[in-house]
Formats: sequence, C-alpha cells, structure tokens
Amino acid sequence: MAPLESSIPDAEPVITALAGLVAPNYPFSLDSEEGQAYANAMFAKLKSLNRQAHAIVRQYKQETATVRASMDESLLELQNLLYEKRHLEMEIDKCRQYGSIYQDVALHTPEEFMQLAPTEAKTPEILGDEHLLLLTRLKFELAERKRMEEMRKQLAQERDALLAQGQHRQSKEEDWDKRTETLAKARSVCFCLCVYI
Repeated sequence: MAPLESSIPDAEPVITALAGLVAPNYPFSLDSEEGQAYANAMFAKLKSLNRQAHAIVRQYKQETATVRASMDESLLELQNLLYEKRHLEMEIDKCRQYGSIYQDVALHTPEEFMQLAPTEAKTPEILGDEHLLLLTRLKFELAERKRMEEMRKQLAQERDALLAQGQHRQSKEEDWDKRTETLAKARSVCFCLCVYI
C-alpha cells in the first residue's frame, strides 16, 4: 500500500487555476460565459479530486481498521497464551509441591534396591529415568511386602501348629501326671495293705 500523501491526487494546479481567475491580468472575465465555464470546470475538477481524496482516505481508514483488528486479535491471542502459560506454570508448581503418599512410603534404600531387585528392574532405561525408577522401586517394594506377608502368614501357621502341638503334649503330660499320681496312690495303698496283712 502506497503512502497516503502519494495516493491523494494533487489539487494544487486546480486551486492555482481558480485563484488565477480573480487575478487582474487574467484574459477572461468571471462575468463572461467562457470565464464561468472555465470556473465551473475547475470547481467540478476540484470536487472530483475532493471525492477521490475522501474515497482514498476512507479506503486507508478501512485498511487501518482491518490491520488494527488483526493486531488486536493477535494481541488477544498473545495475552491468552501468556495467561495459559502462567496457569500451566502454576499447575506445574502445584504438582511439584504436591506431597503424595508415595513420598512417605518407606522404601528400600537405592543401594538395597540395587542388591535385592531382579535384573529386569535394573536396566539402564529404568535407572536413567527418575520417574520410571520410582515406579519400579514401588512395584518392587509391593512385591517384597506381599512376599513378607505370605512369609508372616506361613510362620504364624507354623507357630499356631507348634502351639497346638505343645498344648497337646502338655495335656498328655498332665494326663500322665494324673495317672502317675493315681498309680503312686494305689501303690501306697497297696503297700499299706501289705503291711497290715
């Protein structure tokens, strides 16, 4: 788009010609028909130039309004993106500051994990990714706790069986003690009877 000054037609020659009509050395008189026709033609030309100038200004205003609307839209999009960026940064900060229950779980230390975990849980891919490593450690801890719970249940069953066996032996011992006592009493009674006989 050309600059506004170069687009508007130059009215200076027409204005100079109109000013020349009233000059004392002008060959035609304004009272004559030729002078009137020339003046009317110059005024018509001046009106035409004025209409052209107004049309060009209107076109430039329209183009300016279009560009301004486009700039306003771009600015609004930029503001929306900046707002969204700030919102996402706040959400990221919230996520980083979030205290999940996984942070409080008592896990094996990294050294214990490296010693106890199976080899498929210690691949370079897993060890290189902090998030994947934490997930693997949590899975390993869960498997270890399940294994230990099974072991605890098994040991509890063995303990209960041993306790039941111990109670059974104790009841047998008590039964034998009663029988022994009964036999001892019977023997002493027999001994007393033998002494009298």
